[in-house]
Amino acid sequence: MDTAVTGLLGMEPQRTGRVLRRLRDDRGLSLRELAGLTYCAWSHLANIEAGRRWPKDRGWAERVDRALDAHGELLAAWDDDQRDNARRDDTLRMLEQSRRESEALLSAPDAVPLDDMQDGIIDVARRARFESYDKTLSRAMAIRSELMRRIRAGAHRPEEIRELYVALGRVCGVLSYLTLDLGQADTARIHAQASFELGDRADHDQLRAWARGTQALAFRFVKDFEAARDSATDGLRYVTGSTGTAEARLLCGLAASVANLGDSARALELLDEADRARDAAGPDEIPGLFTFSPAKQIYYRGFSLMWADDRRILRKSVKASERAIDAWQVQRSPGDEMLSQIYLASANARLGDLDASLAAVTPVLESPISAHFSWVRKRLNQLEGLLSQNFPDSAVAAEMRETLTTYVHTK
Repeated sequence: MDTAVTGLLGMEPQRTGRVLRRLRDDRGLSLRELAGLTYCAWSHLANIEAGRRWPKDRGWAERVDRALDAHGELLAAWDDDQRDNARRDDTLRMLEQSRRESEALLSAPDAVPLDDMQDGIIDVARRARFESYDKTLSRAMAIRSELMRRIRAGAHRPEEIRELYVALGRVCGVLSYLTLDLGQADTARIHAQASFELGDRADHDQLRAWARGTQALAFRFVKDFEAARDSATDGLRYVTGSTGTAEARLLCGLAASVANLGDSARALELLDEADRARDAAGPDEIPGLFTFSPAKQIYYRGFSLMWADDRRILRKSVKASERAIDAWQVQRSPGDEMLSQIYLASANARLGDLDASLAAVTPVLESPISAHFSWVRKRLNQLEGLLSQNFPDSAVAAEMRETLTTYVHTK
């Protein structure tokens, strides 16, 4: 089961296994005793209870429900899991279809569809972080399918070509963000590359710069910081007076890359340069995912500087993450707020302040796991490593490390 997709769709995975174990324990039965009653291998039952397997046969659920005298409780759990599995499979099919379509755009540039559906794209970009992932994915793919239908039918005027390349490139950009949040970095890079090439055909600097910034983000997800640095650097070639907040975004992405490569002093210079770029920036063409907000810029400062060895710079990271958390209270973005809390915890861990680190990460652990996208899981893993490195002899740190590990691996 793809746990990233399951969590982001707000599902409660593997009810069947949890209910089975509770019912078996309530009745005082061992796995071998239940296996004998239900004509199942005890190892098969153990795998179901642990969430490693899911029984596809509803007849199995009926038989075990009767053996446990569960009055339909286990059967109801199985039915709920079945509905969630079907929904998850539909989402995974849409993700794979979106990947194939972006690959087709890369291999057949002359077949790129044209579209005048800018309002729909703007709406998708606005809502992308506030509605369910499967809904946003479905709407984005519907727009792109319509774009493709129109180009195949020749349903556009020749003078519309540039604007419609840009529209399609933005849809690919939305898909890139969605797939990265779902932990599929390779697919995200394909969508971002398609977005860039469409922007290139349209000679559209804002889309080219934005796509390069998104590629850098996908490279950082898999810790390829050299490639991330190069993507952000290339994106800066397209910065003009009409590219809005693109320069600030690229400079912050570049700062995050060089910080991870060990040059925190250069990262600090780039972040200061990004602040100046924002002061001089014009408006972005469309909102939502295609705008680099002030809150996001503060967030990047906290993230980039937390890798420093210099305590003075680490304290700047702490202050920036505290400011970012306050900023996310105004500009709501739950995932980004959780990340800022983890960055605050990480910077405090590197400063040797265990109490402050644990206080910062606790609100994240009190959030439902379904609210956590792939970035949050990755950063919690990193925090666990920092606690091990900086507090090797602390029983309190060891307990939190165990909590983090259990939490990250919750299905």
